[in-house]
Amino acid sequence: MASEKKPLIPAHKRAELEALLGRILKDVKPTEAEMGLATRYANEVMLRLKKVVPGNVEILSVGSVARGTQLRGSSDIDIFLLFPKGTAEDKMEKKGLALAKKIVKKGKRESYQIKYAEHPYLMLTFEDVGLKADIVPAFKIKDASERITAVDRTQLHNVFVNDNLSRGQKDDVILLKAFLKAHGIYGAGAKIEGFSGYLCELLIHHYGSFIDALIGMSMLKPPVTILPSSRKEYRYPSKESIEFMKKFDKKLVVIDPTDSNRNVAAVVSDESLARFAITSRILLKNPSSGVFYGPSYSDVYSERKLSRIRKELDLNIYVLHFRTPDIAEDIIWQQIRRLGSSLSGILRKSGFHPVLVLENVGNGEAILSFFISRSYASYLVVEGPSVFMEESAERFMQAHSKSLGMLFNSDRITFLEEPRFNGPREVIQASLLDKHLLPSYIKKEHMKLHINTMPESAAKLLYDAFMRKTSL
Repeated sequence: MASEKKPLIPAHKRAELEALLGRILKDVKPTEAEMGLATRYANEVMLRLKKVVPGNVEILSVGSVARGTQLRGSSDIDIFLLFPKGTAEDKMEKKGLALAKKIVKKGKRESYQIKYAEHPYLMLTFEDVGLKADIVPAFKIKDASERITAVDRTQLHNVFVNDNLSRGQKDDVILLKAFLKAHGIYGAGAKIEGFSGYLCELLIHHYGSFIDALIGMSMLKPPVTILPSSRKEYRYPSKESIEFMKKFDKKLVVIDPTDSNRNVAAVVSDESLARFAITSRILLKNPSSGVFYGPSYSDVYSERKLSRIRKELDLNIYVLHFRTPDIAEDIIWQQIRRLGSSLSGILRKSGFHPVLVLENVGNGEAILSFFISRSYASYLVVEGPSVFMEESAERFMQAHSKSLGMLFNSDRITFLEEPRFNGPREVIQASLLDKHLLPSYIKKEHMKLHINTMPESAAKLLYDAFMRKTSL
C-alpha cells in the first residue's frame, strides 16, 4: 500500500521540538568559515587536476560537501575523475591514481595515501588546515544500467539530492546525521552497520522533514519498503512488500532512486533500525538536547568501572585483547565479529552461555569479550532426536551410552554428560588452537586472554562498547 498520512504530534510539542532543533542546528551545521575553507580547497584541487587531466576525463565534486549536507567538522572533500566507459577498468584505476599523485605538493605540508574501497583511490591531506580530499577514479555514466563499479552511482546521487532537496531539507539532513551519530547508528561501515549519509538524504526526501522522519520511524512496523523516487511506502503483507522482501531479505528496504536494483539500507542492522525507532519515540515525547544527543560518559578509570558493573551483574568477563595490523578497519570488524560468533557457539555447546558479547577496535588494538554467568559446568545437556525416529534414536543412544543419565524433552531423547571443559577459560583457550578459527591477520602471540581484570587500554575499549550497547 502507499504511504499513509502520518499523524501530527501535538502542536505545542512540535513547536517545542522545532525551537530545540533550531538551536541544535547552529551547533552541528558547518560554520560559514568551515564551508568557505572546504569550497576553497575543493576548487584548488579541481584547478590542479584540470592542468594534468586529459580532456576526455571529467572532474566532478561529489559527496556531502558538494551537496551541502555535511556535519560540522566533517567537511572532507570528494573529487571524482570520470573516465569514458570504453576505458579498461585496470587502466582507469592506474591512470586515475597517477594523475592524482601529480597534484600533490609535498613541500607545502601535503601528503597522500592510497586507500581501498572497491578499487583504489588517493586521499590527499592538507596538513596545515586538517582537511582531506579523496580523489576517486570512476566511470562517467548517465544511469545505473551503465555502471561498471559501485562508486559510479555517486555522480547520480549528487544529481538526485541537489535536484530534490531544498536548503531547509538539507539542514534537516544535517540534523538527522547529528542525531544518528549521537546514538551510534550513523555510518554504513562494519563497525556501525547504520545509516549512510545518502540514506539520510533519501529519508528526508521521503518524509519531507526531520520531524516527520522521526514520526515515520517511531511508527515503523517492519518489514517495510520505501520508494523515495515516488514517496511510496509498502508494508507487509501487501503484494509489493512481499516481493521486495523476497528480493532483498531485509526489514527495511529503501530503493535507490538512481538504481531500482539496490537497497540503500542493505547494511542497516536490525539493532540500528530498532535504536532509530525507539530514540525517535523518546525525542518526540520529550524534546530536549539531552535526548537528542543521548547519554554522555567518560572512559576515565574504565577498568574500575567495569569491575563495579561486573559485580552488579554477577558476571565474569572474559576478554581477548590483541594488537591489530594496519589494514582496513572494516575488515578487522568483520573478522572479530566472525570470531565472536564462532566462540559464542562453542561456549554455548560447552554449557556456558554468554549473556553479552562485545567487541571494539581502536589505536592498533582490539578486544572481544564475553560476559558469562557460570564459571564452571557440572554437567552438559545433549539433546537428540525424537524417540520415534527409530534408527536415529538408536544411533544417538549408542553414541552416548556412557552418559550420566537419560531423560526426555517432550519426545526427544536427552542425555546428561560430564563436560569436556571445566570453565569458559579452557573452552576459549582450546578453541584458539584451531588455526581455521582465527582471522588470518591475528598472530597467537599478539593475543592475550584476561578474566575480570585487564589493562586500562583494553578496559577503555570494552567500557566504550558496553556503554554504546546498553545506552540509548
